[in-house]
Amino acid sequence: MNAALGVIALFVIGALGLAVLARRGRTMSLEQWALGGRGLGAIMVFLLMAGESFSTFTFLGASGWSYSKGSPAFYILAYGGLTYLMAFWMLPAIWRYATAHKLVSFSDFFAHKYDSRPLGVLVSMVALMGMVALLTIQLRGLGIIVSEASYGSIAPQVAIWIGTVVMVSYILFSGIHGSASIAIVKDVLILALAVFLGIYLPWHYYGGVTPMFTAIHAANPTFFEFPKDGLNLTWYNSTILLTALGYYLYPFNLTSVYAARSASAVRRNTT
Repeated sequence: MNAALGVIALFVIGALGLAVLARRGRTMSLEQWALGGRGLGAIMVFLLMAGESFSTFTFLGASGWSYSKGSPAFYILAYGGLTYLMAFWMLPAIWRYATAHKLVSFSDFFAHKYDSRPLGVLVSMVALMGMVALLTIQLRGLGIIVSEASYGSIAPQVAIWIGTVVMVSYILFSGIHGSASIAIVKDVLILALAVFLGIYLPWHYYGGVTPMFTAIHAANPTFFEFPKDGLNLTWYNSTILLTALGYYLYPFNLTSVYAARSASAVRRNTT
């Protein structure tokens, strides 16, 4: 058994332990389980939303896209600014409406706002299909990461099943409290790793950030240019707009908004 397996096992056990502790002292009504009793402050809302947004895509998708596509990958940074600009005005209004009417789920908002139960059912079905696709991608990414981190000792399929069992277990047991508790550790680790790699890799391999970009340009002069066809500026601008408009249409994003203590706690996470 290599040391990597011990580290992975420690994190799995730690995640389950945090979920158990997160539930302690709470009576789990539906509102408490799904929304944390609508009592999360600005920091916890940030950690929860960041924990759900920064995923395996952060380390596999974004980095892989940057390496293979070059400049078009900047859309990943660009859509965030537009997303939060709209969210600054939109999310506090959604929070006030959801709190006033005791809404719990993503589809509740549409069903209640437009007084249409069929619309709520349709939204639930579309959201479910979207979540299945997202979870499939995330779990495949998890399988790859765990397999590589364990030096092949854990097959991707095994990692996916272990991750699924752990995730379902702590969500069923402690709901959003478990997710928020795990997000604290996850977000700190992701930030620390991103900062470390962002500083270490350019300096270790190239002697600095500027020499790294100089070397990239020398190896591929068109790497930082948009292609004339395919992933061009038209694609870039339309993708930014599409992604920004749909960013909060994943159910977990709106649930994090519902869980906030106040409209101010929501707005702070868009500035």
